[in-house]
Formats: sequence, C-alpha cells, structure tokens
Amino acid sequence: MKKISSLLVILLTATAGFWVGVVLTRPPERVIETQRMEACLLIYRDYRSHGDQEKLATELSKLALSPRDFQEIIDRFIYYRSRKSSMEQAMRLLKAFKMGADIDAASVYSISGLASEPFRLDAEILAVFESKPELINQAFEG
Repeated sequence: MKKISSLLVILLTATAGFWVGVVLTRPPERVIETQRMEACLLIYRDYRSHGDQEKLATELSKLALSPRDFQEIIDRFIYYRSRKSSMEQAMRLLKAFKMGADIDAASVYSISGLASEPFRLDAEILAVFESKPELINQAFEG
C-alpha cells in the first residue's frame, strides 16, 4: 500500500509540474480589435451608395488611413470573401494567432498605423468575418 501511495504522489507531482510548465511557457493570448476594420466596411458601404470622394477622404482621415491603406483593407476583405474554400484554414490560423502563436505568412500586408506584427491585418479582417458577417454582407451586397 505504501508503494502505491508513493507512486501516486510522484505521478501527481509530475503531472502538476508538467501543467505548471505548460501554463508558464504558453504565449499570452492576443486580443483582436475589429473596430477599425468595421469602420472601414461602413465607410465602404456608404461610399458605394453616394460616391462622394471628399466625404470618403474625410472619413478616412478620422481613422488615420490613407486611400491606399483603405484600398488594401477592402482588397483583403474581397480576397477572403471570394476564397470561401480557404476560409476554414484562415479561421484556424486566426484561432492560433489569438492563442499567441506566431504566424509566418508567405506575404504580409501591412497598413500604416497598424501593428507591424505579421498576420495582424488579416487577423483583424478575419475576426470581422467571424463576429459580424452581416456587416460584410451589407458592405458588399447592399
């Protein structure tokens, strides 16, 4: 009986040590902010309805975005929207990115004023697909 209890204590200690090691070495989770990407979709939707370049420029300046940056963001939305077959894989990457994994992308799209972390722009765009798909439909179909 004493051997079994000693073996059980060793096993529990090893398991607890492993768990503590995993918790301490795991990268911190990332918070993905989507407000800027959502605002871009709203601006795009409004621009499609009125076509006013000056109003577009005013709205983009409020977000500190250049027209080129705005175009890149909308192009990335269109890219992911048109490639539904790769969306599942992209969502898995988003989940890994949120959990703190470093994603090495083949090509990185970066926007001025946005964190220079690889995959950050795509993560924010994909998070909008995940959290507000109706907003995407309004922007591109409405």
